[in-house]
Amino acid sequence: MSTLRYIADNWDTLGPEVRNQLVIVGICMGVSAAVGLALGVAAARSDRVAAVAIAITSTILTIPSFALFGLFTIWLGLGSAPVIAGLILYALLPIVRNTRTGIRAVRPAVIEAARGMGMSPLQVLLRVEIPLAVPVILAGLRQATVMVVAIATVGATVGADDLGRPILAAVGRSTGSYERLLSGVLPVAAIGILADLILAGAERALSRGRITTAAL
Repeated sequence: MSTLRYIADNWDTLGPEVRNQLVIVGICMGVSAAVGLALGVAAARSDRVAAVAIAITSTILTIPSFALFGLFTIWLGLGSAPVIAGLILYALLPIVRNTRTGIRAVRPAVIEAARGMGMSPLQVLLRVEIPLAVPVILAGLRQATVMVVAIATVGATVGADDLGRPILAAVGRSTGSYERLLSGVLPVAAIGILADLILAGAERALSRGRITTAAL
């Protein structure tokens, strides 16, 4: 209860940090979803593109977040911008990988039937392949979102005004450090759990719809 009281008493500071955390995650996931979807489609069409895209995005995940954010401060300065740029790169791997997996899992007979109806390659992609791959794509978005919510807190080390600030402020302090630490950890956990539940529900709903459509 002392932690909840601390959060309530300091909401004037924590409120903007929660909003900034949501903005950072929202921008990152919007851009990474668009880029990752495009790369995933290209990777589904070409094994060579897939090998390069997955190798690069996998390598990016091995770079420590503090180092990656620090690198981007050279060009973007301190604040949220280098954090968003770094998080976009971190989020790409699960989105690219799942998009490729979902599209390649579409049965060839379904694609041939769509082509037989006179659909162009773009129409087949937009009306058949992506809709059928959406549950798998959402699973990748779900993984990426939860990961990004957590890693975004490291952005406080390069000046981002997000929920990493109370966590960073609590490190190395003895007075009030417990409540201050949890005032950052609990909202981050809540955001991550809520995002995961929403995307998991959408994934299950669309998976049931996919099974029904396939049965027809």
